[in-house]
Amino acid sequence: MCIRDRYYHHVPKLLEIPGWQWGRRYVGVKGETRYLALYSVATMDAMVRVMAADPALKDPRAVDERQRFDAIPGKTDVVSNIYEQISGTTLGAPLLKDDHYLSVVMADIADPDKEAEWNAWYDHSHVPNLTQVPGYLSGARFRIRTDPRIGDKSMGPKYLALYEWEGAHCLSTLGDPAAMIPEARAELEKWHAYGLPLATNVSWNVYQPIARHRAFR
Repeated sequence: MCIRDRYYHHVPKLLEIPGWQWGRRYVGVKGETRYLALYSVATMDAMVRVMAADPALKDPRAVDERQRFDAIPGKTDVVSNIYEQISGTTLGAPLLKDDHYLSVVMADIADPDKEAEWNAWYDHSHVPNLTQVPGYLSGARFRIRTDPRIGDKSMGPKYLALYEWEGAHCLSTLGDPAAMIPEARAELEKWHAYGLPLATNVSWNVYQPIARHRAFR
């Protein structure tokens, strides 16, 4: 079974675990990352049931699913991050309601002394401005969440921004610097002038949804 097919069984199985609320899968249409799995988890305790360093803290279903996942041949560069939302649109049901494209920006801050200033600009200028651009439906920012029960697991980049786009037509109107609409280009220029010079490990991927799952209680 290939990794794509296995995920159609993997996500619903994880959603049997208390606190795991929904999951969505995406395939990349812009950028280097091929697949994205996005989960909403109610609490860190629920997250620990799946990602704890100590197997004794894990739900048996999570242990079984991990063994099955590890047995899939051909997968590369699998990264699991835990993020908590810090600003922007309240997410949840909007990401499940319709099959919108998802723009994903990840970054670390290059200069810790500028981190508060960079976050203020991102939260109060950049994201609000983008969500006013035609084609954008939502925008939210997240920061890595750590917990001693997870152990010293390597996660990153530290910051994540998620934006819902209306659909495939946004690949040109919002995603192509040579063809994007003026409002999007203006904000991109601000990003290059201020946001990008303060960031490092920056990646930008755009995804098309391929599956959605809700927990059934």
